[in-house]
This record gives sequence, structure tokens and C-alpha cells, in this order.
Amino acid sequence: MRNMPYRKAIGSLMYLALTTQLDIAFAISIISCFAIRPGTEHWEAVKRVFRYLKGMRELWLTYGSLAGGERLQGYADADGSMVEDRHMISGYAFMLGGGTVSWSSK
Repeated sequence: MRNMPYRKAIGSLMYLALTTQLDIAFAISIISCFAIRPGTEHWEAVKRVFRYLKGMRELWLTYGSLAGGERLQGYADADGSMVEDRHMISGYAFMLGGGTVSWSSK
């Protein structure tokens, strides 16, 4: 295992997990625990993640049909409460093709 680029592979997968492939984040968090002394089974797990990514290369999320000129829609609201605690509640939601792509409530 000394000649295997285990740490380099983990670093590449971490970059993908943070930027585009969020679905592999849990697997990467588990196999990165063995970066000090990886065994052959850990290297096989890394290769399995790469095979998964290769199979997912042609797949992506779509939100409805964008051919009809659908636009990004955003909604926001805030309530400055007048009760004793005076806690303000605010929130927003952004939707694309009928699917929510970002939201928050505080």
C-alpha cells in the first residue's frame, strides 16, 4: 500500500464532494479516517467511489422543462414581531422549474 496514492485520491474526492458531488461526502468522510495506514480494503473503497462517479458522469438534476422560458423565482418575507421577546423571523426561497434550489428560515 505504500505505492498507492491513497491520500491524493482522498484529496481529489474531497474537492469533488465540496464543489459538485455532494452525494459522496459521507463515503469520503469514512474512508478519509484511514489516511494514515490504509489497507487494501480501504483502497478498494476509494476505487468503488471512483467507479460510482464514472457511472454518474452522464446524469444530472433537472428542475422541470427550462425550454419554456422558466425563470428563477425568489420569495422573501420578514416579520418584526411586536411581542415582548421582539424576535424577528425572516426567510427566503428560490425556485427553478417548480423545484426549490435554495431556502432559509431564521
